[in-house]
Amino acid sequence: MRKVKSINLMRRYGLPLLVLLLFAGFFFYCRSRVQTEFPVISPENGVADLRDIDFDSGVYHLENHWDYYPGILCTPEELASPDSPQKKQRCTDDDKLGTWRIVLLAEPDTYLSLCSFSVDYSTRIFVNGQEVRNIGFVSDDPDEAVPMIRYMTLPLYSGSDGRIEIVYQYANYIHNQGGFIQNTLISTPENIDEYQRGLSLWSLMLSSGLIFLAFYFLLGAAFQKSREFAALAFCCVVIAFRNQFFLGEHLIGAGYNFLLEYRFVVLDVSLIPVSALILIFAFFPKVFRGYRMIPIVFTAVFTVLVACHFIVGTKSLVLLCHICYYACVPFLLWSIYRFVRHYRKERIRAIDVITLAAIALLIVMLIYEGMNSGSNSSVNHFGVTPFTMVVCILILDIVINTRLTEQTTLLREIQQRNKLLGQVNEMNSDFLRTVAHELKTPLTVISGYAQLMNRQLEKGSLAENAPDRLKIIRQEADRLSEIVGQLMDYTYGKNRKTEMSEVNVSELFEIAGAVLKPVCAKRNNTLTFSGNSQCRVHGNSELLLQVLINLVVNANRHTENGTVSIDVQDCGEMAEFLVNDNGEGISPEIASHIFEKGFTTTDGRGLGLAICSDTVSLHGGTLSLRSTGPEGSSFCFTIPKEVKK
Repeated sequence: MRKVKSINLMRRYGLPLLVLLLFAGFFFYCRSRVQTEFPVISPENGVADLRDIDFDSGVYHLENHWDYYPGILCTPEELASPDSPQKKQRCTDDDKLGTWRIVLLAEPDTYLSLCSFSVDYSTRIFVNGQEVRNIGFVSDDPDEAVPMIRYMTLPLYSGSDGRIEIVYQYANYIHNQGGFIQNTLISTPENIDEYQRGLSLWSLMLSSGLIFLAFYFLLGAAFQKSREFAALAFCCVVIAFRNQFFLGEHLIGAGYNFLLEYRFVVLDVSLIPVSALILIFAFFPKVFRGYRMIPIVFTAVFTVLVACHFIVGTKSLVLLCHICYYACVPFLLWSIYRFVRHYRKERIRAIDVITLAAIALLIVMLIYEGMNSGSNSSVNHFGVTPFTMVVCILILDIVINTRLTEQTTLLREIQQRNKLLGQVNEMNSDFLRTVAHELKTPLTVISGYAQLMNRQLEKGSLAENAPDRLKIIRQEADRLSEIVGQLMDYTYGKNRKTEMSEVNVSELFEIAGAVLKPVCAKRNNTLTFSGNSQCRVHGNSELLLQVLINLVVNANRHTENGTVSIDVQDCGEMAEFLVNDNGEGISPEIASHIFEKGFTTTDGRGLGLAICSDTVSLHGGTLSLRSTGPEGSSFCFTIPKEVKK
């Protein structure tokens, strides 16, 4: 039993935990292929000296301490002229366009590569005086400017003098904040290429994996009608699109409407805290039971906010995103209040603690992301929630599987209980049918004799055997009282034992004859007794009499103007009783079912022969149909002559 329980626990918790560890290990391995910590190169006065740096050792982070020229789009020639515009320390939110410039001092004839996201929200790039890249279209006219952001790689060559000049022009008319140099990495072309392959693999695996998980959860929600699966599917889609590298490089590609994508990206970021609340509502419906209006208000509020993302101007989208985050706060606080109230009254289970921990981890990372999105370029473009979401999803998937296992086990127990209750109900029905049948036999005898004596009284004279008939009526009434007493004992939980003793067959035949001869006479049948009636058997006289009565009543029912006989033979340790009739017989199709409870071809209950068979078995004997045909039927049952050990 302990072994089976251990196996069940291993299936319920061990296997999902193993899958979680394998997934986490695989993700960590893929993440380890992508360099995340970079040595820093800090330019001074717009110049970065790279001559003492060994780029073969890895990728470096080039800080954005570039020369900045606000409000003007300068070419390298204009910046080199004596009348070049005045530099500024940093970009501000009021700058809708501007120029960035940096000079890299490297070893002569050195090949390097630089990679980063382009400047928000359109970029024109010059390297050593040559225009090398346009992302979107940069213009000082807002109507002509075309916004776009791409992840870019710039090949660099230092030439014979070892000097590399890089100039960025940018224009930003869609966002209140923008124009900043993004997180810039520099190294050899081989190192940058390896870094980008790792970044591409990581982004593709993480986001596409989340999308595939979303389809899996959608199927689970459809087939199992699970709100938990539906919530996880929603979260997977939201977090998958959070990675702008995946969105721009793998999913959308070139030739798209950037403004529509920009609205979609902001909407996606706005929905991340909403997805966390949806998880809470989906996984803890009991906590919020009785408060149906709150989820309705929640849905209505965020439906309006989602619609506004496609209505308001692009410069208001970030503010709208902040409103979505702030709107989640009261719902989150109310949820915490409900959790405290609920689990004060109800014991919290381990599975609930795990679920809360996973969702709390996601919420903490959301807060961290919200606090660092504006100041951290990596967080802004890649987010920190995708990997956290994968871990959260794997944990919650284990939770769902555990809950489904518990529900399946509970359902199986309920089905077994219902099956048992059905069997008990059937047993009670059988018991009541048996009791009714047992009561009917003495009542039939009493009624028959009472009617016979009533007709005699109407004629004004009683037969000579009237006292014997009254005696039989009294005996049957006593037997009826005994049956009722047994029924009352059963009702009050008293299990009365069946008393066995030595039974004289001749006395049994005498009582049976007195009871059954008038019954047979109604159909002009004659009842006869034969054989060794002086033998004695071990049993209960009342039960054996009931067997004889049932068999004779059955034989009499199928015989008219004939003979029903009871014969007993001494067969060693057993006494063999035969009840024969010369009636219509039993068809072969019916003969194989006559001992089944409830089977009948008449208006009866189909219990007489079944009760007889059970009674004979109780005595240690057997009941069978020996023969049947057009000449009649013969039933045989055996009873031990002595106590069976």
